[in-house]
Amino acid sequence: MMAGHPAAAEPELKKGCDALRAMGERGDLSSWLSVLAKAEYTLGHLDEAHQLTEEAEALAVTDDLDPQARWRATRAMVLAQRGQFTAARQLIGEAEALIAPTSWAELQAAVLVAKAEVSKLAGAPAEAAASLRTALRIYQDRRIVPLADRTRAALASLSTEPG
Repeated sequence: MMAGHPAAAEPELKKGCDALRAMGERGDLSSWLSVLAKAEYTLGHLDEAHQLTEEAEALAVTDDLDPQARWRATRAMVLAQRGQFTAARQLIGEAEALIAPTSWAELQAAVLVAKAEVSKLAGAPAEAAASLRTALRIYQDRRIVPLADRTRAALASLSTEPG
């Protein structure tokens, strides 16, 4: 997923989730499901992504911030794709609130990228750009080059879209 190849990541993530299910593992499974949900979203499989966020939500313990933030972020994007902007903004706000007090920069940036997607779909390109700029700074500071490159491209595409 980090390399930007969700189609290649999807079958591997499914195998990992299946293995974790078979072992009866719940904690790691909730994180893996959240990442798989993002892959499915990226591939345009909205129903699958939504279902996976529901499974991740059911398994994630309250204080496990990774799956808690990630399932909310992905479900928010799914809801925004479906035109449910109020619910999408509420979920992305919850994800932000969960991670705000932490120093988990990569997760903060991931939520900001999801927030940008929700804002873009809701017709708020200036909000989307602000979120992407903040995420880009985080990725650049952490030298996470593939994610910085994708965030930079997303930011550039906002300025070239008719609007």
